Amino acid sequence: MAAKSYLKLRERERRRAAGARDLPERTLTDVRVNRLSTLLVGAGGGVVVGMTSVGAGSLMIVALLLLYPAIKAGQLVGTDLVQAVPLVASASLGHLLFGDFALGITGSVLVGAIPGVWLGARVSSRSPGGLVRRALAIVLLASGTKLLGASTPVVLAVVTTAIIGGAAAWAWVRVRHGEAPLAWQQRRRRRAAVAGG
Repeated sequence: MAAKSYLKLRERERRRAAGARDLPERTLTDVRVNRLSTLLVGAGGGVVVGMTSVGAGSLMIVALLLLYPAIKAGQLVGTDLVQAVPLVASASLGHLLFGDFALGITGSVLVGAIPGVWLGARVSSRSPGGLVRRALAIVLLASGTKLLGASTPVVLAVVTTAIIGGAAAWAWVRVRHGEAPLAWQQRRRRRAAVAGG
């Protein structure tokens, strides 16, 4: 995701240097679907979700991002969520049939998760793609760190370091490629107006 953002930044810089306007982001209707690769990702993701419960979001969204790097982050999240419903439902049905669940825990999680998912979907659909990508990267980093056996304080330290360090590093990269943050651009314009007038 960081590499994709960096490549987009470089493309915008090249287009500015050439005097061209930025290209609009592509929509899902513009993306050519690679059916076999997508089917294989779905099959692999289904096996992983059924066995481990990990993958409905974390693995599948990364696979979709690799297969379809041109779609916007909100569309990527929406596509992943829609495919996750039948995926998780079928995995749930299998575990219900085999009795591998705790009803009390399941009910309590659903009471909190359903309104949370609704709120998250609203925020995601209205947020800029960059914010959604950053949030996704942080969640995947935290999940991966925890799956490696790190304690909760270590996960929090890694996530905090990534948020602060990532924001500082990205600001530096943007400045190096001619995209100063908005506040800096406004200050420069005010100084230029004062110096010129």
